[in-house]
Amino acid sequence: YRLTGEGLPELVEGAVVTPEVFRALRTRPALGRIFRDDENRVGAPKVAIISDSFWRRRYGADPGVIGRTITLNDEKHTIVGVLAPGTEPPSEYRSRMGEVWTPLASAYTEEGLRARGRHNWMVIARGKPGVALAQANAEMQAIGASLAREYPNTNEKVGAFVAPMREHFVSSNRRVLFMLLGTAALVLLIACSNLANLLLSRAANRGREVAVRAALGAGTRHLARQFLCESLLVCAAGSVLGVALATASFRFLAHLAPGAMAGFKALSLDVRVMLFALAIAALTTIAFGLAPLLELRRLDVNSSLKQGGRTQTVSGSRRLRAALICSEVALAFVLLTGAGLLIRTCAELRAVDVGCRTENILTLRLSIPQTHSGNAQKVAYEREILRRINAIPGVISAGVANHVPLAVKGDIAGIGAEGRDPRERFQCRSRTATPGYFSTMGIPLLSGRDISERDVEGAPLVAIINDTLAKMLWPGQNPIGRHLIFSSSTQAEVIGVIGDVRQSGLDVPPQPEFYISAWQMLYPQATIAVHTRVAPESVASAVRQAIWAVNPDQPITDIATMEEIVDREVFSRRMQMILLAAFASLALVLAAVGLYGVLAYQVNRQVPEI
Repeated sequence: YRLTGEGLPELVEGAVVTPEVFRALRTRPALGRIFRDDENRVGAPKVAIISDSFWRRRYGADPGVIGRTITLNDEKHTIVGVLAPGTEPPSEYRSRMGEVWTPLASAYTEEGLRARGRHNWMVIARGKPGVALAQANAEMQAIGASLAREYPNTNEKVGAFVAPMREHFVSSNRRVLFMLLGTAALVLLIACSNLANLLLSRAANRGREVAVRAALGAGTRHLARQFLCESLLVCAAGSVLGVALATASFRFLAHLAPGAMAGFKALSLDVRVMLFALAIAALTTIAFGLAPLLELRRLDVNSSLKQGGRTQTVSGSRRLRAALICSEVALAFVLLTGAGLLIRTCAELRAVDVGCRTENILTLRLSIPQTHSGNAQKVAYEREILRRINAIPGVISAGVANHVPLAVKGDIAGIGAEGRDPRERFQCRSRTATPGYFSTMGIPLLSGRDISERDVEGAPLVAIINDTLAKMLWPGQNPIGRHLIFSSSTQAEVIGVIGDVRQSGLDVPPQPEFYISAWQMLYPQATIAVHTRVAPESVASAVRQAIWAVNPDQPITDIATMEEIVDREVFSRRMQMILLAAFASLALVLAAVGLYGVLAYQVNRQVPEI
């Protein structure tokens, strides 16, 4: 949403929703209410619900905010509710949580609501009790098949599936989370091995004490209770300290959350986590606290009492301690190897050719005012902004696209192709661009021509396709002059072929993609790319002033260099690498300490021999 009026203009994340979304999620308003059904219709009064964080940031937690107006996309909306923290609906843009919500139907015309070509909606539902996920999926597949038969033009290759909401947000990071959990488990095993070694060494020096206790009638149960209590004190102290450190580290760990989980940073200790920690502490106490007792059970009481216990060696104790040390070193090297592989992966990933220029490129995101309702106004608006930016000292060129590479993965469109079966549809990435965008971004034009100033509303619709789409649609043929078919009445002539750009990720092969002239297709979002001969950060302020000189109410967000955008793409893996490297370093230190302890103990025992 374009937020204007009070304070600086800005873009705020949010969504248009039906009132049932709040009911399905059992969302609780902290102030006011949720939407009524009569507010979710075309022409209804404009209303909005805001998040707790937005309420505090923008309104200073003013309890009188209900009933106030807020200007979103140049339209006045009445605030009817503030959601309780932690109950906000999830954002489809998973890296950010929403802050503002408006009724879905009120954002569209009757014709827009009837359009069947929109397949980008996210549906949230609460399942009926006793209905299995497979049963729900079977129902959705049947509905999808029915719609495909009834509306083949829009639904032939479109279906739907049901997945738990948690799966939707964390499924792509499940392997990462299990890797981190496994890493922590390995470090725990190394620490436990160290503790067991210490207890074994201590028990070897307590041979006479154990022999005296046994001679006085202490049975295995009494000895086990003593050793368990001693190890329990150590494990309990360590567990309490660990829980305290974990709580203190939540803010740090939240910044390491993978991108798809960045919105779910409310890390906290609950009953399940505490029970898990308690179970782990109990398990390690029993497993490693009884290790010395297993050795001392084979102690020769008579011999130990006669020799004073000073040189009495429990059979097998030395072999067990050696085995524990070997396992520590082996586990530490497993973690070090994994960390080394991740470091190499990050280095290789950062060196991948994006397919466009990344040096000296400044990007910033705009939301075009709705007052520019026609293409002519939008074109004039963007031309004036580009003219002023190009006049800034240090700027080489500038261009506009709806999204720059990697920042947003891109929209998807189904198209047909001239010369192919009319019933055949291809799913492609779709973007818009203005003249000068490809040269600014350093995207090579392989054949044909670039988008020009004459490719505006009223002129024949033109498109530029990437090399992958050209080879997919017309292998071995010249695609220039052929047409992409959107519908029976809408076609775009292919005027050029550009090199492939990795839009969806550095580790994702280039996808089939086409660009439409941004001055022929009205799109509410615009991202300006600026090529500079100086450090791009140094012209950011001048670029902002140039835009505000055209429209002082224009929100400007997501100001970043292309190098920063590429760095964000590897941020998640870099954080995984840092965590694994930290765990591996800790494991190596623990193994070294354990090895030192055992050797020091052995040397101490061999002093008389030496």
